[in-house]
Amino acid sequence: MDENTHKQMVFEENEKSVLVAYLLWFFLGGLSLHRFYAGKTKSGVLRLLLLLIPFIGWAILSLLWIIDLFLIPSMVGEENLKTINLINGRPGKQGSPKDGQKQARKALTEAERKREAMLEDLRQTGYRKERRDKSYLYR
Repeated sequence: MDENTHKQMVFEENEKSVLVAYLLWFFLGGLSLHRFYAGKTKSGVLRLLLLLIPFIGWAILSLLWIIDLFLIPSMVGEENLKTINLINGRPGKQGSPKDGQKQARKALTEAERKREAMLEDLRQTGYRKERRDKSYLYR
């Protein structure tokens, strides 16, 4: 198995799903488990602490629960981008995908070009597993 295939498999094993995050939000949103799933542990712990404050904390938590309805896709996308950067040996806090495009470096070898094309395809498709093209890049 070549290195690119291995990286693709590792990403698919660690990929976070927006659907799972929405299910956690809907059924267990009061406990903020969707935030823990999306890698936002600090805000998840703070929201758990809000549960201890009757009425006011619960009102704030319900408002935040509704706001999370719109934030879940970006939280999951950021976590998947962190996973991609970790797999490719670029640890640390990374910026938004637009920042990554500005700092794009030149690919040196054919393997580097394939990897960069795979990552760009993942970013454009929103990290979904379906593939738009039928090339042999993923095999």
